[in-house]
Amino acid sequence: MKEKQIIVVLSVALVLILSILAIRIHHRTNIENATKNNILKPNKLRLGLNIPEGTALHAAAKLFSKRVFEKSKGRINVTVHPNQELGNDNQMLEMARRGELAMILTPTAKLSTAVPAMQVMDLPFFFNSRNELYMALDGEFGAKLLSKLEGIGLRGVTIWENGFKHFTANKPLHSPKEFKNLKMRIMKSRIIQEQFEALGASTLPVDFHSTKQALADGIVDGQENPLAAIVSMDFHTVQSNLTLSNHAYLGYVFSISKKRLNDISLIDQRLLLETAKEITNWEREETQRREEVFLVTIKKSNVQISQLTQAEKNILRKKLSHIPRKFESMLGADIISLAEELNILQQANNTASSPILIGLDADLSVVNSQAALAIKQGAKLAIHEINSSGGVLGRKKKKIARYYQNIQERSRNNLKFFNSMNNFIGKKKKKKSQIIK
Repeated sequence: MKEKQIIVVLSVALVLILSILAIRIHHRTNIENATKNNILKPNKLRLGLNIPEGTALHAAAKLFSKRVFEKSKGRINVTVHPNQELGNDNQMLEMARRGELAMILTPTAKLSTAVPAMQVMDLPFFFNSRNELYMALDGEFGAKLLSKLEGIGLRGVTIWENGFKHFTANKPLHSPKEFKNLKMRIMKSRIIQEQFEALGASTLPVDFHSTKQALADGIVDGQENPLAAIVSMDFHTVQSNLTLSNHAYLGYVFSISKKRLNDISLIDQRLLLETAKEITNWEREETQRREEVFLVTIKKSNVQISQLTQAEKNILRKKLSHIPRKFESMLGADIISLAEELNILQQANNTASSPILIGLDADLSVVNSQAALAIKQGAKLAIHEINSSGGVLGRKKKKIARYYQNIQERSRNNLKFFNSMNNFIGKKKKKKSQIIK
């Protein structure tokens, strides 16, 4: 009797196993067939952007379309729609979120309402050089920034650009006193407003397409924009001075609708993502190449062009140094810390005169992580006091590098990293470690 029961149980188990295997095989076959059919099915996708034809961004978008068409052997046809042909930035953003538009190129500032961290690009003099910024955008900082688009239904792919911003006015703008009492046109941004007001100017939000007339009528005295925008909107024809400052960055985020992406095969998804990333360097180089032409155009309009010296940049940077700290909780302590860390580690050359680094391992990635942010800002204040007194060990500068995320394995890796740096005072093995945990 027992043997029969065992045989029945084994039979039932075997049937269940075979059923599960059959379901899995059927499911896999369906996926493979769906993928195969999707690959063979032509895809018509639209890419929308606000930039006019003839710009570097438009040229890059056309190149993207061409390469995708070639790689897919004509199967994927991306049509490019410039100059707000499909709607303004906000309208195109909503279309992409609903899956009605496949891809968009959006200024970081226009994404900042939905994703406040995107305003990090507007922080004045936050990045010391173009190379430092590109290193950040193409590394963990950029990946973290783009990942925040997932929450609004977009897949952030890469960041193209319209260039670094400069000042125009009817006089050179090289020091805080030259900004005093000026009325500057701005886009709606608390960070940009704080920037000019800290320099003694007042601000007035003016629509981009109305800015030229506002400058000509004297409603505003000056504005900030990349060279591409200054020339395309003819701002240089109603301003007498251009100050090359490179003080902030106007990035354009290349993103894909998650709803639209889910309807595309994995192979085609990879093709789109890889092609957009491939063109990133070309677009940046093309933007810089065209800037040389824009400068010639501006000079022909009898505009006086001057450039900030490093000493002048340092003065302005110091005057505006409170802005990252003031807006850190809004932008995200994780984003700010990654950018600051890159800057600090580039300066730390492990020589006797290099800054002494103090490592902070805290969960800065959690929304409203006030405790970790308070510790970080407290450490900054303490470091400032030490630096004001001449530093330690004959080294006048003492800075802080910080990592984040409440993940045990990552935390261990952070401590290992700190311990490997020669210019961190104290080692993990010593009792008096300078690693803050």
